[in-house]
Amino acid sequence: MLLSIRKKHFDGPGGILELLPIAIPMFLSTMFDMLMMFIDRLFLSHVGVVHQAAAMTGGITSWMVVSFFVGIVGYSSTLTAQYYGAGQKYNCLRMVKQSLWCAVVSYPLILLIDCIVSISPVFSGHSELEQVLERRYFWYMAFGSVNALTRFVFGSFFTGIGRTKVLLVANSVALFVNVVANWVLIFGHLGCPALGLDGAAIGTVMSGASAAITLMVVYWRARRHPEWEGGRKPPLFEADKLFKLIRYGLPQGVENILSMVCFVFLVSSLHSYGDDMAAATTIAFNWDSFSFHPLLGVQVAVSTLVGQAMGAGLPDRAVRVAHSGYKVAIAYAGFMLILFISCTGTLVGVFTPESSGLDYAQVREYAIPMLRLAGLYLLTDALLIIASGALRGAGDTLWCMLIHIMNNIVMTLGVMLCVYILKLRPLQVWLAFVIMGALSSTMFIVRYKMGRWKSLRIIEKES
Repeated sequence: MLLSIRKKHFDGPGGILELLPIAIPMFLSTMFDMLMMFIDRLFLSHVGVVHQAAAMTGGITSWMVVSFFVGIVGYSSTLTAQYYGAGQKYNCLRMVKQSLWCAVVSYPLILLIDCIVSISPVFSGHSELEQVLERRYFWYMAFGSVNALTRFVFGSFFTGIGRTKVLLVANSVALFVNVVANWVLIFGHLGCPALGLDGAAIGTVMSGASAAITLMVVYWRARRHPEWEGGRKPPLFEADKLFKLIRYGLPQGVENILSMVCFVFLVSSLHSYGDDMAAATTIAFNWDSFSFHPLLGVQVAVSTLVGQAMGAGLPDRAVRVAHSGYKVAIAYAGFMLILFISCTGTLVGVFTPESSGLDYAQVREYAIPMLRLAGLYLLTDALLIIASGALRGAGDTLWCMLIHIMNNIVMTLGVMLCVYILKLRPLQVWLAFVIMGALSSTMFIVRYKMGRWKSLRIIEKES
């Protein structure tokens, strides 16, 4: 019986044992990304309630702009996976060069858009102190966006070929730099002045730069191997490859930015209830993100193996990969659900230290039920991200964009209706948000089950 279970679920192409070597390093990499954000908020919780809330809103507002360009640049991972699966290793390097072109053009555009965003009313409705801190953190992240672009350019190559351990190494370096830099700069150790929020921002930029440099160095060493160039040096600029990257990456970029716009409005609506609710929202989203983002590591593994299978012309293997992803994701989400429900007080207490001299009583009163409710839709989130990962790996980015945008608009308008029109209590609004979030996975699953993605072909045959 055990042998039949292993053969059905674990062994062979597309099984769990093929997925895990890619998924586990990505799982840990995204966990380390979240730990960096988590540590920022944890250290800032000892500075003040407003500071940790401002770091969240300033950070996500900056990422709102960057996410559009990252969506385009980062889609090179799927194209690389398909070329790799088709045995066209030469084209993998060509995709890196075209995504690098995108990144070079994107950075000045990001700074230009950030100038417009910074004078917009995106932070209106928050306290005066919070708005000042939000804008300061926002600009640190804006100038540091070059790190994110660089990480996605070179990280997408290793993701596409399944060498996700390289990303784990880069994120390990970034996590170490983040912890040390934040400890020194936020609190003023080793002779440095205590910079508070500014120290958290500088430490985050430094850690992002360390990850980008690590990936760049490893890439330049790896590309010198003859298997990649095949005796031919890839041209610097190729319009057809760049067009392909933009064509399939643009929907992902649009999806990213509109999702972040909706998220910013959603968070701002919840922050309108005051500083205590703002801090409670930050705590709930910190733990929710901490549990959710490792699932993105599984999604990346699914997208990579689906891309490789589709590039090789093996849609049945792609289906098995997706099913393996569902099993891994649901097992993880079930564990986190139990943890959120059974250890809620302890998890909230991490961000509401009694020894800091700050009054966190009202924050805890909001945050504990919010975190318990957040655990309930984690299972449906697992289904959503695996379905969307399979669709993106096959190239079905347009429908992913349309479904995701519709879901986010409905959720954001629903929350704003509850806050500003119906004037519900904070926890009632959060309950409505959780219910809408749980229902949002339905359309992705329907699109996946329709199976049209299995007939898509997005790369050319090698002549």
